[in-house]
Formats: sequence, structure tokens, C-alpha cells
Amino acid sequence: MKNSKQPILFFDGDCALCNRVLTFILSNEIKADLMFSPLNAISTERWREAHPSMLMDEDSVYYFDGTNLYKKSTAVLQLLPKLRWYTGILKLGWLLPLKLRDRCYDFVAARRKRIFKECIVDPRLMGRMLH
Repeated sequence: MKNSKQPILFFDGDCALCNRVLTFILSNEIKADLMFSPLNAISTERWREAHPSMLMDEDSVYYFDGTNLYKKSTAVLQLLPKLRWYTGILKLGWLLPLKLRDRCYDFVAARRKRIFKECIVDPRLMGRMLH
């Protein structure tokens, strides 16, 4: 692991929607300092061993900002400042209560593999994956 304080997005590597979101992030990030790691990867397992107090399961997106680990909709919203200004409208998500945000997240997550079938991995991820 390069730096235990480096921001990392943990995601379902077999999910076509997740990979499309990664392409969106790569196309809209302000600075290329975010690392990525599939939840089922050895690199994620090593990270979890190094951070035993930060619990994760295999069914959500997680964002580690260098200090805190965020899950589901909060992970997505915490990631927004790393993206270009025009994604700022998405910050309105903070106005929704956490339970409602996470219900929306769960609704999409439960259907994502039926809706998005083709999993295309963006070649720009090479060199940005957690080791």
C-alpha cells in the first residue's frame, strides 16, 4: 500500500454500473489522487487487515478519505468535492435524510446487475488500483 492516508474508493468490480461510475469519476476528477479497489480484491483484504476498526461488507460502495470510511450514499456524497464544479448539483443529496438516501441507494443496488449488463473496465484505471 502506497500511503495509508490516500483516498480510496472500494467498489464491486463485477458490477457494470459501478464501472460506469468509475469512468464518470475518471472523466470528472479535479486531481488524479484517488485510488480504486474492488471489494473482493486482495488489496482490499490487506487494507482491511491494516484498518481493523473500519468494518466493511461486500454489498456496498465505500470511500476512505484518508481518515474516515464512508458507506453507500454518504460515500458517494463525500466523494463529490473531488469532482469538477458542475457535479456540485449532486450535493443537494445532503438535504435528504440518511435513511432515505440509503434506501434510494439500496433500490438501485438491488437492480444494478439486471439493468446494466455489460461490464466495461476503463483503461485509465491501470496504475490507479490499490496494491
